[in-house]
Amino acid sequence: MMRKGMVSVVLVGTMGFSALSGMTVHAADREEVKVLIKWNEDQLSNWQELVDQYNADESNPITIDLQFYGSEGYDDMVKSEMTSDDPAGIVQLMKTVFNDYAANGQLMELSDLISKNDWDYNKGALAWAGPLNNPDGKVYGIPDFANTSCIFYNTDIFSKLNLEEPTDLDSLKAVSKTLNENGYKAIVTGATNWCASDLLSKVQAQSVGGDFLIKCYNNEEKYNDDSMVKALEVVNDLVKSNVIDPTSADYTDDDAIAEFVMGNAAMYTAHTGMASAIDSAKDEDFHYNIIQTMNYVDEPKVTVPVTWGSMWCIPANVKNKEAAEKALSFLWGDKMMQSDVSDLGKIVNIDSYNAALTHPALLTASKQLQGAGSSDSFYLLDMVSAKVLDNMNKGIQEMIQGKASPQEVLDNVQSTWEEESAQK
Repeated sequence: MMRKGMVSVVLVGTMGFSALSGMTVHAADREEVKVLIKWNEDQLSNWQELVDQYNADESNPITIDLQFYGSEGYDDMVKSEMTSDDPAGIVQLMKTVFNDYAANGQLMELSDLISKNDWDYNKGALAWAGPLNNPDGKVYGIPDFANTSCIFYNTDIFSKLNLEEPTDLDSLKAVSKTLNENGYKAIVTGATNWCASDLLSKVQAQSVGGDFLIKCYNNEEKYNDDSMVKALEVVNDLVKSNVIDPTSADYTDDDAIAEFVMGNAAMYTAHTGMASAIDSAKDEDFHYNIIQTMNYVDEPKVTVPVTWGSMWCIPANVKNKEAAEKALSFLWGDKMMQSDVSDLGKIVNIDSYNAALTHPALLTASKQLQGAGSSDSFYLLDMVSAKVLDNMNKGIQEMIQGKASPQEVLDNVQSTWEEESAQK
């Protein structure tokens, strides 16, 4: 199989010269750990150089071989790898795929490794790192980066109109009314794809919670339960109130971001991972942040829904577990995480490191994250199958267009899941 963007840092030969350090490296005497990565190299642009430096240091007990594949064909390749007699030392897995491997006993339990490294992970991130059926709270992966579901806002427009940040539905509607009266769209989003379901996630996390999503996935509850319908009705009311602008139904992410950075819309809703896309599209004189507190319901279960990212796992049948542990310890150790924060602007899952963030919106998000340490924060989009998510996105898009009711949207979602479950 052709691997997209593969980068190998294998040091060949018994002795090799490292231009980075000038040291002689005895690669043949050190175990090589292969790391399979679903992302492209530019998504972890600091990693290769740091791994090269690690490999060049002869005192380190292993070498690390980063292999960047990109998403195309990756899951099938990993499936084959996981059933082989000699799997890679580390594999990157998305949440729903990770759940299945962990539940099937195909991943190494990592609680001892986390304790040995003294990693003080956010409690929600550790809950995320277990499978859906996980009564013992075991951990089978290292969660990488965190993003909170949020509303970005144009701070200059808010200042110009003397608007305060909204904190609940009433103040959000009041702010939106003022924005509309002054010729602005209030909130836009890219409802042709995942941002449609992100709208539901914002309300669902606060009103229903993440444990309910786990029960739905296990067919113990249903996605069209009254509580979920009520959550989607909140989103529908925001559309009808012109808080969420109806043009969002036709927008991609790029379209919505363009409306936001051009000043046509005062707010854009997604999750904080989209800050990089905003930054690449905006001019220097465009300023924004995220709403610090937004309660969509009274007495919300959590502050915000959170995606704690993908999982970095060790196959249970890996031949050299000690070597794989050493590689994982380096990739998610202090030096790498601090670089992820300072060089990539990523929010990591050890709260203390995020103080080094300089991006205003990501700093705000990292403070939100500190109060989101439970499974109730689990991000809806990561808790459903790809087929269910696609159906949900299309249904909510139709709801924004006035073509479907919240009940109809979620009835279709449940039917899709039942059909998929019956085929397993």
